[in-house]
Amino acid sequence: MLDLTIKPSGKERISAEDWQNIKDNTTTDVSYRGIRPETNRKFGVRYAVDAEGNVLTQYCPITKGGELSGLKRRDHPKEFSGIAVTGAECDLFMQHKFKSGGKYVVLTEGEIDALSAYQMLNDYNRSRGSDFETAVVSATTGANSYKQIAAQYKFFDSFDNIILCLDTDEAGQDAQEQIVKVLPKGKIKVMKLKFKDANEYLKRENPRDFITAFYDAQPYVPLGVVGSGSLYDAVLNQALMKRIPFPKFMGEANIMLCGGIPLGHIINLAALTGAGKTTVVNEIIYEWIFTSPHMLGIVSLELDKGQYGEALLSRHLSRKIALFSDDEARMRFLTSEEVKTKATELFMKDGSNHRFYVLDNRDGSVEEIQAAIEELIVACGCRVIVLDPLQDIMAGVSVEKQEEFMQWMKGMIKSHKVSFILINHIRKSAAGSNSGEFGEEDIQGSSTIIKSASVTILLYRDKNHEDPVMRNTTRMVMPKNRITGITGPAGEIYYDNETHTLFNKAEFFGGTT
Repeated sequence: MLDLTIKPSGKERISAEDWQNIKDNTTTDVSYRGIRPETNRKFGVRYAVDAEGNVLTQYCPITKGGELSGLKRRDHPKEFSGIAVTGAECDLFMQHKFKSGGKYVVLTEGEIDALSAYQMLNDYNRSRGSDFETAVVSATTGANSYKQIAAQYKFFDSFDNIILCLDTDEAGQDAQEQIVKVLPKGKIKVMKLKFKDANEYLKRENPRDFITAFYDAQPYVPLGVVGSGSLYDAVLNQALMKRIPFPKFMGEANIMLCGGIPLGHIINLAALTGAGKTTVVNEIIYEWIFTSPHMLGIVSLELDKGQYGEALLSRHLSRKIALFSDDEARMRFLTSEEVKTKATELFMKDGSNHRFYVLDNRDGSVEEIQAAIEELIVACGCRVIVLDPLQDIMAGVSVEKQEEFMQWMKGMIKSHKVSFILINHIRKSAAGSNSGEFGEEDIQGSSTIIKSASVTILLYRDKNHEDPVMRNTTRMVMPKNRITGITGPAGEIYYDNETHTLFNKAEFFGGTT
């Protein structure tokens, strides 16, 4: 599993004075390794030269949020260093020049190759009488650049085709296998280079073959096929992967799953409307915010980010914020030092890192939500995605589209080792009795929702029972469990109205019910 965490360098952006000093002592009017002056000027690349005009140093501007943050320095022939902020927290080199997306973006391994590829492609377009400009970018962190690339997921997703033009050496090819994991699926093509890199074509004055390789780029095919000798190591890696236990009130489910949910699975939770599903799900999420070993991404289809944050903060404070009838009193409460401290405790880890992410896009199309979930996984490092409820995404969507969405989900599981927790509605017609009995086949939507899941947990509650204990009891059944094969009754949850808390019923009543 790739670690996508980017640690800020702590450095300050390059000052206007330092940048001006470099400009005063450098020029763009240099041809270096086949790169012409007009290409240098386009991207602000400058050179320090000796008295004979030989290049001593190349300075490539690096941006962060579109604004100059530092310079990549190359002392001829191949000594590299950075000035100010140039690392993975920055934009890709040349990215600030291509803000509107388009048909193609080329990703190279370094600044020289990016300038070379842009120049050859731009020359070709002009030779055809076209003003079309092909976007070209490069990571600023060398071959091991997947973190920086992952952070620019939205940028890459704004293009129809992502063309990988990485070095043909071992380092470049190893980097490719990491990079493809953090780019939008279905858009990646790979150039087959006969020379080491893009600049080699330029130095050899052979742009024609480079253009041919660009247009001949083929869709990336995952390696995927492994020999049996590697399976034992895969078994060990799987065994070491931390599971995500359900809260204590779902103890029986944890036992049936041998400790909780591993990564790489789809989990269905389903109940009839009014069965207390929201209360159970919110409590699971609240627990996981603090205890999950993996980053949590929540796709909230019923509440926007403010409403969802309010619900979680109410739980953390043990006081329902929505019950304040006076606006001023509510604001005084929320801005009190005590609540500010509790909010920081809930929403931030160690005071500076997000505890979880929320996708606030309830009105987007299936494709838009799908792309946003990919961004949660790739750019934010989320490994557990909760969709609440799944049917809000599927509403009004054809069975074929639903099947495509579930197939996409399985693809994300395979490529990024994530788990999806799907909160499901049950067809109202399935409530055949007061106890609301139903089966997993009664989950709303395409049958692929049921077939794709590794685990299904059904929640039953008789909300009209005359006995208050039974009325506040939710019975759990696990009819499907591909993880361990253990199925059947999965315990009971008791909701204590006085404390607004969920308990394992057997433990709460000490086995007396």
